[in-house]
Amino acid sequence: MSDRLSEIAAFVEVARQRSFVRAADHLDVSVSRVSRAVAALETRLGVRLLQRSTRRVALSEAGRLHVARCEALLAELVDAEAAISERNTALRGALRISVPSGFGLTHLAPMLPDFLRQHPQLSIELQMSNRFVDLIEEGYELAIRVGTLRDSRLAARKLGTNRRILVAAPAYLREHGAPRHPRQLAQRACLVLDIGEHPDQWALHGRNTRHAVRVGGPLLSNNVLALRTACVAGLGVALLPRFALGAQLADGALVRVLPHWQSAEQGIYAVYPSHRFIPAKVRAFVDFVESRLRG
Repeated sequence: MSDRLSEIAAFVEVARQRSFVRAADHLDVSVSRVSRAVAALETRLGVRLLQRSTRRVALSEAGRLHVARCEALLAELVDAEAAISERNTALRGALRISVPSGFGLTHLAPMLPDFLRQHPQLSIELQMSNRFVDLIEEGYELAIRVGTLRDSRLAARKLGTNRRILVAAPAYLREHGAPRHPRQLAQRACLVLDIGEHPDQWALHGRNTRHAVRVGGPLLSNNVLALRTACVAGLGVALLPRFALGAQLADGALVRVLPHWQSAEQGIYAVYPSHRFIPAKVRAFVDFVESRLRG
C-alpha cells in the first residue's frame, strides 16, 4: 500500500507542477524516483496519465480524470492526520504571502503583530506588490487579491467585499466645484490608480444605471497610498478602494464625490495553489484575517 500511495503522490505533484523536476524538489526526492513512481502507476493502470515532451508535461484525458480522485484520496489522508496532530502542535516554519500594497499597508500589516504573538514559532515573509504573482512558480503559499480572479488553477476563499469610491479634499471641491454627474469628471483633475487594462476609464454604477468616463490628471500610480496622499493634498478627484479611506473620511480630510456612484463590487480573496493540502499555517492565517475583516 505504501508504494501505491507514493506512486499517487508523485503523479499528483507532477500534475500540479507540470514538471518532474519541480515535483521532485517539492517532494524532496530524486527526479528518477518520481519518474519511476509515475511509470509504475501508469503500468499498473494500463493507461498513460501524462504526456511528456522535452519542454513540458501535460495531463492526458485519463490523467485529468484520475488526478481529481487521487487528490481527494491524499487530501483525506492529510486531513485525517492533521486533525490529530494540529490540535497539539504549534504552528511553525515560514509562511510566504503576496498581498496588494494598499490592502497590505492599511489592513494586513496592522494585523500581523497579534497573529505572530499568537504563534511565536511561525515567521512570515510578506511581499507587497500589485503584480499578480504566480504562486506555484514563485513559491508563494498564499496571496490576498482584490478584484477579479484570473487563474482558474488556484483555490480561493472569499474573505469580504470592497468597492472603489470617488473622493476629494474639501479644498479642491471649494476651488473647482463638485461634479454633479460622472461625465463632468472628464473636466476635473483625476488621480488614477494604475491597475487593470484601462485604468483611465472609470466605470461607475449608480442606483439603476452605469456610466463610463475617460479621465486624466496630474498623477498616475499603482500605489493606493500615494494617490490617497495626493488626494488629501488637494490635487484632484480619486477613485480608490473604500478599505483604504476609513480614517480620512472619518476626520474630514477627504469627502465623497458623487456619493451615489461607485465601482462594481469586488471580492477580497485568499488564494492558494490548491484546495487540497492546505497547510495548517495557511489555514490559521486565513481564518485570522477573515475574522478581523468581519470585525
